[in-house]
Amino acid sequence: MYKQVNSFKKRNRLNLFNRRIMIGIVIGLFIVIAGGSLILQKATKVNNEVPGWSWVLGGKTIFIDAGHGGVDPGAVGYNNTLEKDVNLEVAKRIHLLLEQAGCNVVMLREEDRDFGSSNKLMQRKREDLAFRIKAAVETEADIYLSIHANSFPDPGQFGPQVFYHPNSPEGENLAVSIQERLNILSEKERSAKANQSYFILKNTGMVAVTVELGFLTNPEEEIKLNQADHQQRLAMAIFEGLGGYLTKKYE
Repeated sequence: MYKQVNSFKKRNRLNLFNRRIMIGIVIGLFIVIAGGSLILQKATKVNNEVPGWSWVLGGKTIFIDAGHGGVDPGAVGYNNTLEKDVNLEVAKRIHLLLEQAGCNVVMLREEDRDFGSSNKLMQRKREDLAFRIKAAVETEADIYLSIHANSFPDPGQFGPQVFYHPNSPEGENLAVSIQERLNILSEKERSAKANQSYFILKNTGMVAVTVELGFLTNPEEEIKLNQADHQQRLAMAIFEGLGGYLTKKYE
């Protein structure tokens, strides 16, 4: 009888021990799953979160021109990054954000290509630029976004900057709004700047800006311009700048 009682107590202790192990495992799994879910939310938040004011973009036609492409690489970075590739990556991210906000988005190019056919490089470049203007006009877009990356002989220059045509007050308002958001991402605060020599800004009849994402000739900024998270932040800043511009316009 004594042995039976001891055996019964041992079984009880063993069962209790096993239950505690199982409870510990379940709690541990819950923590891991919850933690993983939180990490996933943090990781995807930058890609999916669209501000509440984005309704002002609904129904607008936005023409996105990822500068250069094909035979024209654009600027070449300190470590040989090609401008055309950076432009396209950021343009695609802007496209997604605007589409989620209900915009009618027209992407001039979604691959590495240009729009000229001549064998002579300068003539091909002229054909390419003429096609970009023609395509934008045919879409009757409300806003023309030209996406580029900068270069300069002085490798110390850095920071994004937005340009507009001096004869376009609305272009200036849009440029200033986007510049304000982009300055948050940079240690150097730049001002939106008028430019009458940019072919796109000079020849579009719509509200148009050229966004220079940063300097590929600055080694540190070139690294950032190749990083997906920085590209997403740039895209979000441009998206927010558009929203801020339209919010003020229709107040």
